[in-house]
Amino acid sequence: MKKFVYFVNALAVMARLENGLSVEGRLFKDKESGVLTFSPYNRLSREPGYVPPSVVLYETTNGSLRQTAKRNKIVVSVKRSLGKLRGATELLAQARELTDFLKGLKN
Repeated sequence: MKKFVYFVNALAVMARLENGLSVEGRLFKDKESGVLTFSPYNRLSREPGYVPPSVVLYETTNGSLRQTAKRNKIVVSVKRSLGKLRGATELLAQARELTDFLKGLKN
Protein backbone atom coordinates (compact mmCIF):
# COMPACT_ATOMS: atom_id res chain seq x y z
CA MET A 1 0.00 0.00 0.00
CA LYS A 2 1.39 3.37 -0.98
CA LYS A 3 0.77 6.55 0.98
CA PHE A 4 1.53 10.01 -0.30
CA VAL A 5 2.60 12.76 2.07
CA TYR A 6 2.22 16.45 1.20
CA PHE A 7 5.10 18.59 2.55
CA VAL A 8 4.49 22.19 3.54
CA ASN A 9 7.67 24.20 2.75
CA ALA A 10 9.20 21.22 0.99
CA LEU A 11 12.39 23.02 -0.11
CA ALA A 12 13.44 23.84 3.46
CA VAL A 13 12.59 20.31 4.62
CA MET A 14 14.58 18.68 1.83
CA ALA A 15 17.56 21.00 2.38
CA ARG A 16 17.75 19.95 6.04
CA LEU A 17 17.33 16.26 5.19
CA GLU A 18 20.06 16.41 2.53
CA ASN A 19 22.46 17.84 5.13
CA GLY A 20 21.68 14.92 7.45
CA LEU A 21 19.75 17.06 9.91
CA SER A 22 16.46 16.20 11.55
CA VAL A 23 13.22 18.03 10.87
CA GLU A 24 10.73 18.60 13.66
CA GLY A 25 7.12 19.10 12.76
CA ARG A 26 3.68 17.60 12.81
CA LEU A 27 2.14 14.95 10.60
CA PHE A 28 -1.63 15.13 10.25
CA LYS A 29 -4.48 14.16 7.97
CA ASP A 30 -6.00 17.17 6.23
CA LYS A 31 -9.72 17.41 7.00
CA GLU A 32 -10.74 18.76 3.59
CA SER A 33 -8.67 16.63 1.21
CA GLY A 34 -7.84 13.64 3.42
CA VAL A 35 -4.17 13.82 2.39
CA LEU A 36 -1.37 13.16 4.88
CA THR A 37 0.43 16.45 5.44
CA PHE A 38 3.76 17.17 7.12
CA SER A 39 4.19 20.70 8.43
CA PRO A 40 7.66 21.58 9.82
CA TYR A 41 7.96 23.78 12.87
CA ASN A 42 9.20 27.28 12.05
CA ARG A 43 12.27 27.55 14.27
CA LEU A 44 13.59 31.09 14.10
CA SER A 45 16.84 30.07 15.76
CA ARG A 46 17.72 28.01 12.66
CA GLU A 47 17.35 30.92 10.29
CA PRO A 48 20.67 32.43 9.15
CA GLY A 49 21.43 35.71 10.88
CA TYR A 50 18.91 35.17 13.69
CA VAL A 51 19.81 37.04 16.86
CA PRO A 52 17.68 36.47 19.94
CA PRO A 53 16.18 39.67 21.32
CA SER A 54 17.95 41.50 24.13
CA VAL A 55 16.31 42.24 27.48
CA VAL A 56 16.55 45.77 28.88
CA LEU A 57 17.66 45.53 32.52
CA TYR A 58 18.02 49.24 33.32
CA GLU A 59 17.46 52.50 31.47
CA THR A 60 18.84 55.98 31.98
CA THR A 61 17.94 59.20 30.17
CA ASN A 62 20.34 58.53 27.29
CA GLY A 63 21.39 54.91 27.72
CA SER A 64 20.47 51.40 28.70
CA LEU A 65 21.89 48.17 30.07
CA ARG A 66 20.84 45.21 27.92
CA GLN A 67 21.32 41.50 28.45
CA THR A 68 21.70 39.11 25.51
CA ALA A 69 22.26 35.37 25.58
CA LYS A 70 26.03 35.77 26.06
CA ARG A 71 26.72 39.39 27.03
CA ASN A 72 25.71 42.39 29.06
CA LYS A 73 25.76 45.49 26.85
CA ILE A 74 25.96 49.12 27.92
CA VAL A 75 24.59 51.50 25.29
CA VAL A 76 25.04 55.23 25.92
CA SER A 77 24.64 58.20 23.58
CA VAL A 78 24.57 61.99 23.87
CA LYS A 79 23.70 64.78 21.48
CA ARG A 80 26.57 66.37 19.61
CA SER A 81 25.17 69.79 20.38
CA LEU A 82 26.32 69.41 24.01
CA GLY A 83 29.92 69.86 22.95
CA LYS A 84 32.96 67.71 23.55
CA LEU A 85 33.59 68.36 27.23
CA ARG A 86 30.01 68.29 28.44
CA GLY A 87 29.23 65.31 26.16
CA ALA A 88 32.19 63.33 27.50
CA THR A 89 31.19 64.13 31.07
CA GLU A 90 27.61 63.02 30.38
CA LEU A 91 28.83 59.79 28.72
CA LEU A 92 31.00 58.95 31.72
CA ALA A 93 28.19 59.69 34.18
CA GLN A 94 25.73 57.49 32.28
CA ALA A 95 28.25 54.67 31.93
CA ARG A 96 29.13 54.89 35.64
CA GLU A 97 25.45 54.67 36.61
CA LEU A 98 24.93 51.62 34.39
CA THR A 99 28.07 49.83 35.64
CA ASP A 100 27.08 50.51 39.24
CA PHE A 101 23.70 48.91 38.56
CA LEU A 102 25.44 45.96 36.89
CA LYS A 103 27.73 45.49 39.91
CA GLY A 104 24.67 45.34 42.16
CA LEU A 105 23.09 42.48 40.20
CA LYS A 106 23.50 38.99 41.58
CA ASN A 107 24.15 36.15 39.12
